[in-house]
Amino acid sequence: MLAPSERKRRLTYLMLFRVGVVTLLLGLTVISELASATAAQPRFNWFLTLIVSTYTLTILFALWLPRSTRAASLAATQVVADLLMTTALVYLTGGAESGFAFMYVLVIVGASFVLDGRAILVAVAAVLLLGAVSALPYVLGMPATAGHIRETVRTFGYNAVSFAATGALAGRLTVELQRASESATSTGHRLRDLAALHLDVIRSLTSGLVTIVDGQVVTFNIAAESILGIDAGVAVGQPATTILPWLTGMGDTAQGRRSEALHEHPDGTVVPLGVSISPLVDAEGAISGRIVNFQDLTELRRMEVEVARAERLAAIGRLAASLAHEIRNPLAAISGSIELLQQIAGSDETNRELMAIVLREVSRLNELVTGMLDFARPARPQLQPVELSQTIGELLRVLENDKDLEHAHAELGPSDPAWVNADPGQLRQVLWNLVRNAAQASPPGAAIDISLGSDHDDDGDNSEMIRLEIRDHGSGIPPELRSRIFEPFFSTKQGGSGLGLATVHRIVEEHKGHITLETPPDGVGTSVVVRLPRRDAPT
Repeated sequence: MLAPSERKRRLTYLMLFRVGVVTLLLGLTVISELASATAAQPRFNWFLTLIVSTYTLTILFALWLPRSTRAASLAATQVVADLLMTTALVYLTGGAESGFAFMYVLVIVGASFVLDGRAILVAVAAVLLLGAVSALPYVLGMPATAGHIRETVRTFGYNAVSFAATGALAGRLTVELQRASESATSTGHRLRDLAALHLDVIRSLTSGLVTIVDGQVVTFNIAAESILGIDAGVAVGQPATTILPWLTGMGDTAQGRRSEALHEHPDGTVVPLGVSISPLVDAEGAISGRIVNFQDLTELRRMEVEVARAERLAAIGRLAASLAHEIRNPLAAISGSIELLQQIAGSDETNRELMAIVLREVSRLNELVTGMLDFARPARPQLQPVELSQTIGELLRVLENDKDLEHAHAELGPSDPAWVNADPGQLRQVLWNLVRNAAQASPPGAAIDISLGSDHDDDGDNSEMIRLEIRDHGSGIPPELRSRIFEPFFSTKQGGSGLGLATVHRIVEEHKGHITLETPPDGVGTSVVVRLPRRDAPT
């Protein structure tokens, strides 16, 4: 069954074809009649009437076609009109012996074009009409001889067979054409669906995919845009070595195996990539280009550093625990002995001063050993709801009364209540270490900026996090030292044990958080950012 739009399109072609045939054939007939000086005869007038009628009907059909909601009825009406017009023309030009009898064939073919292959019905109608036209003169009393009747019957028989054969063949061909058209349409839809699926698959890949043909970039997916920092509209059509300069160094050695490369973003950021290159093979097995697949290894490298750091910390922790036990006992003996010596009468002032120095240093060593034990054998956090802004406010009041940090001044910016699950004692330890370090790094009188806000955990399930930032206004930390700042026994301060920030890092991780160093936008000082999972306020 033809769709209404397709039927209307075919009707338009049929009307144009009808106008062309009428103009050519009937026009030649009129010219022939005029040449034979018989234009005054009634038949000539009938020819003109047929031409005018054909044009008039075509114009009416053309006006009716856009407004019609029943294209099949309009097509049937046109076919009936064509049969009647052809019958009139055949009657005027000799009946069964008319040279225009072949026009029935055109009507039959045209009907199969617009009536879903029902040409055989139109062929039957054409046979009946031709039979009526052939018999009409005899019915009206025209003299008939046996030879004339035989010729009429023979001509009619030839035409009837040709009409029937044309109707059957045209109908069958039209049905096959319709099936082929539907099959082509279905195949086209499947191809479009496959092409859309192909694009969706490439678009949805989390790894970068670049296709190269004749040295030019042909495809460039969304992941490639994100990883390389280059827009696809800029990359496609460009030489591959311009967009991916690291391909030049790889050559063909990377084919079939995984390699690594460094890609520099337009902003200067360098990203490590894991790259695999495969040949692009066409349907005939010929290599037509290359497929470059790559992933951003930044997160993998960060995890490798974290794992290596965790392994180092575990080894250091075991060593620290052993040393702490071995050192604490001699320290206790030394401290006890010095205290007894101080009580002996007769010790002069110099000896008492020396013994005081020994006791002070023993106390400092004992604090170091205690810190080593705390780091090596951390207590399991006792989690409970804690509101960060309130805890920070209490800490700032303690800071104001600390004689060792009397020039320090810290400010907490405006913030909403920020609730987390934390061990209050360990959380205060983290905050105090960070604020004290910021105060020691800042020049006297410089404010320590503290801010609270919201963030998301990009490394996990994108859950909401509390973002705590503590910023000093000191000289900053050199880039080459940033990777070691949370390692135990590493310190940039004179006389520092190097356990404070290492312990802070461990506590934050045990609270399922993250701690990072960031450079402020103005490049002054250092910002320590702590991210902890947010929780709802207790009811």
